[in-house]
Amino acid sequence: MELLRGIHIIRGEISNMYLIDTATEILLVDAGIPSDSEKVLSYVSALGKKIDAIFVTHAHWDHVGGLKYLKEATGARVVAHRDEVPYIHGDIPGRRKFEPVDVDMVVEDGSELFGLLVIHTPGHTSGSSCLLDRERKALFVGDLVYEESGVLHEMYHHYSRDPQENRESIIKLLNYDFTHIFPSHGNPILWRGREILGSLVKSFQLH
Repeated sequence: MELLRGIHIIRGEISNMYLIDTATEILLVDAGIPSDSEKVLSYVSALGKKIDAIFVTHAHWDHVGGLKYLKEATGARVVAHRDEVPYIHGDIPGRRKFEPVDVDMVVEDGSELFGLLVIHTPGHTSGSSCLLDRERKALFVGDLVYEESGVLHEMYHHYSRDPQENRESIIKLLNYDFTHIFPSHGNPILWRGREILGSLVKSFQLH
């Protein structure tokens, strides 16, 4: 479903994926689990588009389980923060098993990706990263936060490598200009994203 001009949500079995039509490329944010792959391909085909690149917010199974298949099916380049690369390559054990994949483009905090800004937001994982579409003021946050009943929450602490660092990354986002938030879990928050995230940050100060 198209949420904003050129920004589409594809709801996977566990997590959301997003399709961004930039000025030059079609970018998929995350790849879901293996059973999501055909849904992604069907949706993109119905639009008459082709995926040029897949940005991995972080290398957990529900975000990269379908990565190898989608890369092979589309020829898309895989893009990830340098701290996630060893996990995507399968060099570091410990995360749920998925098919290792080569990363074609390595990014870091402040990198530009087809006109979008990469923001390194560690905590959930070491290389967790967000994408900011400054033109549309759209922020793609991966598992940094999740939405429930119109409210944003920090990811459950037991799912994050460093919950305090994850909280610091959430606070960091208020340094950027955005209006809409697109989380991997729950519903996107349009128009009020910055306000709702600000409410979450204020709740940190009360604890």
